[in-house]
Amino acid sequence: MDNKESSVAAAFSAASEEDKSEAKNMISPTHTSCAPSNRKRPFDALEEGSGNTNDTTAATACYMSITETNGRSLSIEDIFKDMQHKMNHMQSEIDTTKAENIELKSKYYELENKVDEITSLKDEYNEGSYDNKRSLYDMQIEIDKLTKRNQELEYSVKDLTLKNEYNEWDYEADDIPDSYWIERGFDEEEHAERMGTFLGKMKDSTHELRRGEPPKNMDLLLTNGHMLHDDILLPHWKEFAGALQQYKKFNHREDYGINELRIYNVQLQQEVMDMLAPVLQTSSIKGLVLGGNIESDALLFAANIIKSNPKLRRFVWCNQIESVDDMKKLCKAIENRPHRLSFEYFGLHNTFDGNNPEMMRIVLDASRQIEMIRLDNNIGSAGAHLIANFLASNPSLDDLNLADNNLSDNDATLFANALQSNTHLRRLDLDDNAITEVGRRVLLESIFNVSSLNSCATSNRRCRIHGLNPDIYSINKFHPTSHNREMKIFTLLSGTDDGFLNMNCLGDLSYKLIPNVLSLARKFIAAVPELSDFYFEQTGQRSADWDQLDVDTVPITSMFELLRGWAVPSLSA
Repeated sequence: MDNKESSVAAAFSAASEEDKSEAKNMISPTHTSCAPSNRKRPFDALEEGSGNTNDTTAATACYMSITETNGRSLSIEDIFKDMQHKMNHMQSEIDTTKAENIELKSKYYELENKVDEITSLKDEYNEGSYDNKRSLYDMQIEIDKLTKRNQELEYSVKDLTLKNEYNEWDYEADDIPDSYWIERGFDEEEHAERMGTFLGKMKDSTHELRRGEPPKNMDLLLTNGHMLHDDILLPHWKEFAGALQQYKKFNHREDYGINELRIYNVQLQQEVMDMLAPVLQTSSIKGLVLGGNIESDALLFAANIIKSNPKLRRFVWCNQIESVDDMKKLCKAIENRPHRLSFEYFGLHNTFDGNNPEMMRIVLDASRQIEMIRLDNNIGSAGAHLIANFLASNPSLDDLNLADNNLSDNDATLFANALQSNTHLRRLDLDDNAITEVGRRVLLESIFNVSSLNSCATSNRRCRIHGLNPDIYSINKFHPTSHNREMKIFTLLSGTDDGFLNMNCLGDLSYKLIPNVLSLARKFIAAVPELSDFYFEQTGQRSADWDQLDVDTVPITSMFELLRGWAVPSLSA
């Protein structure tokens, strides 16, 4: 046996049977480690300080027989060499890291110097002299002046160019003698005179447009009768359309633009509409009124202008619409308009049957994003029911004009109920309808209910109703609307013959609200409640005469009233 085997055999002689079995496993070809065991190992004697030579020899043999996973045994010398190699590699990495650290420190110091340099330059800039800063400011002012002056010169040159174009331009349409109309079968001299007046107005408007000085409201209309189309008028329409196109060149002027163009009681032949449509679809006209255009297919003409012109904000149609499809064409032009939110006014005057539910729904659906609409189309109960439901849905509509219809007291009740859930409508015009005192009273209570403090506070405080007799238009006249609410509450609180505060309104409320009442009284000091007549109309009770009080005595007078009639009974209860 070699030395390793003799040492292990000596260890067997001093070990227990279990230790012998473990030692056999240690020298077994399949053993790959000296894993710790709970049983006492042969080499534990070294750690315990035993003097047993056999145990020491066995432990030494175990340590020297360390076996790697690949089955090759390593000596202690090999292990030391491997550790030395690894330490040398680690030292090399440490040296490399130190070198990189030195380089980073160098870059950091360099960057820090740059920051100091930038900071110094910034300080020098901030500490610049006042004169230099003032000089820069003055230079900027001069630049702005020169820029403005340059723009003014450009506009002056443009105006001179346009003036020269006007001077070189001639109105090429020939005058039409009165005899022409008589020869055409119009025996009345009045017709020839009306035609002469109309053509004179068209010629004047053409010249004004060419000069860049049109009136804000331009009318091409006949006040009496209708003007039928005649081909002899085409050159005049051509001149007018050309002038509208020329006027676009004056868009640099501050007063540029036409508020409204009205073509009324004039037949529009297709040739005329073909001349006007391309210009009106891109013009600066803000409002367009078309009416009395008998025997004209003007609806599609109007729809294309509404849909195409982003600057058009008001449109009024006074021609008959016979079919639902035609109504859809007109209203869809508004609904599909890219700039629908900027559409201010939509008017339909004597255009359709206001009690036709299908047509009315189409009109109301198109009006949801419009600020103001006017509908005078003989609207009765059927149409009123749809309008009331429309208002109750709280659309963004600001102004609804229903004057000159056939609305009754029952319709007024529908509108009064709708106003309880509407917070957008500012004005409702019911002038020239069949609404009596009964309907007026219901509408009054919808905007100023004095039955209780809560009813008063929850009344509609935004909408003003016009056209009733006696008038109630002064209710809700303030902006912001919170002031309307406060005015109504103050009127209700002052409705008493005993002192200045109506304690019947406050009896069920906590005395902790005294500061709120005092604040309200101070806001309306030395003033007669403006709504006292409406309060008297509903209750028969006159309001206290607050204007008898001196401004300085209002707080103490109000406090006395409250303590006497409100707080003291509450505290003693």
